[in-house]
Amino acid sequence: PAEEQQVLSQYVGWGGLADAFDPDKDNWAKEYTELKGLLSEDEYAAARSSTLNAHYTSPVVIRSIYDAVEKMGFQSGNILEPSMGVGNFFGMLPDSMQSSRLYGVELDSITGRIAQKLYPEASIKVAGFETTDRRDFYDLAVGNVPFGQYRANDKAYNKLGFSIHNYFFAKAIDQVRPGGIVAFVTSRYTLDSKDSSARKHIAERANLLGAIRLPNDAFKANAGTEVSADILFFQKRESLTKEMPEWINLDSDVNGITVNQYFVQHPEMILGEMKEVSGPYGMETTCAPMEGADLELQLQEAVKHIKGSMAPAVDVETELDEMPESIPADPNVRNYSYTVVDAQVYYRVNSLMNQVKMPAATAERVKGMVAIRDTVRELIAMQMEEFVTDEEIQKQQEKLNQVYDTYTAKYGVIGSNANKRAFSDDSSYCLLCSLEDLNEDGTLKRKADMFTKRTIKKAVAVTSVETATEALALSLNERAKVDLTYM
Repeated sequence: PAEEQQVLSQYVGWGGLADAFDPDKDNWAKEYTELKGLLSEDEYAAARSSTLNAHYTSPVVIRSIYDAVEKMGFQSGNILEPSMGVGNFFGMLPDSMQSSRLYGVELDSITGRIAQKLYPEASIKVAGFETTDRRDFYDLAVGNVPFGQYRANDKAYNKLGFSIHNYFFAKAIDQVRPGGIVAFVTSRYTLDSKDSSARKHIAERANLLGAIRLPNDAFKANAGTEVSADILFFQKRESLTKEMPEWINLDSDVNGITVNQYFVQHPEMILGEMKEVSGPYGMETTCAPMEGADLELQLQEAVKHIKGSMAPAVDVETELDEMPESIPADPNVRNYSYTVVDAQVYYRVNSLMNQVKMPAATAERVKGMVAIRDTVRELIAMQMEEFVTDEEIQKQQEKLNQVYDTYTAKYGVIGSNANKRAFSDDSSYCLLCSLEDLNEDGTLKRKADMFTKRTIKKAVAVTSVETATEALALSLNERAKVDLTYM
């Protein structure tokens, strides 16, 4: 009911309530006991850990992010909000973007479940960002990422060693399509830390469209916390670059305070005054608010300086046949791949799947090869799983033999010219060709080992080696550095 949603929407997380989780705080003893009684053990542990970083975003900041993105030409698409809290960004989606599809991720179980009740139409996963992977899928990623010196445990990113806020940028940039936008509120240390490795990683993959430094009281009214934060706008590049922009470096401002070079060159994007103040850990740099300044007016002015324009999700000059209809991409379909929806052939390009006009006979070839491809992918995945038995793998091999034999009896070998013409635009066509060993005249010599043998061995963690050289090689391979403790 609407009135219950109204109550739930006022929840702002545990960020300002760290004392209620401390058994030694006598003046919070009542709340401590009440919380312990109300929450399950898992809920309590999750809520307690979220007090580190649950700085919920003020509406004026959210509005300014959408204003900037709207100016770039974004109207509709797949929107991601990782670490979404109860979904304040979803709640403030402008009318012009209402036809977008919303995807959220939230680690804290109570917060995430509230978000699901508030936005039943959205796809919301109650889990860590590290459990999701939808590469090149989103048009826009927005949100307020967790701050802190701790790390997420995400296999694909662990070797980078990034703190939590920089990890969110690295992963989100991989998840949006080329030309897509990532607009996050983050710790000022994304731009200001002495270590520039995260900035270099981001700069290889995305262009900085602009940055706004917020005064340290921007979150105080609704989250009860003072933090130094920036709003950063990145646009994903079409391909990696090794040319490094100036914003990966630090510099001194007019008062001799070390900040990112971007802010030295664009002081108008600092909505306050950079000062050295005494903090709990000694002297620290903060962005003090300007006396009498109106944050809403400041942000309206700053947003005018954010440059960028978003190309539509699909290039109109696509090489594929004319694409009359598009539907949102299925994250389970790999990019640049064919799929079948309601007996129609579609081709995924980033965040959309486009219906492909083709002769009926060609469409049947494509559908047959999609079935072979999906069976092969499943067989590969099963061999990489730890607890899959040889019998289960054998059953999948029998299925592969069956779909392959049925197809080739009708349409010939996968490597034939007709099949190549039909399916070579699919990113897995080369994988399918590897199923066959052909004679010089193009006829089948023999099927590949995958049809009968286990071709992928289970990954076994190495726990010991014989020599220091082997230890070094393993360290470089597994950790991407010389890790003496690990060696």
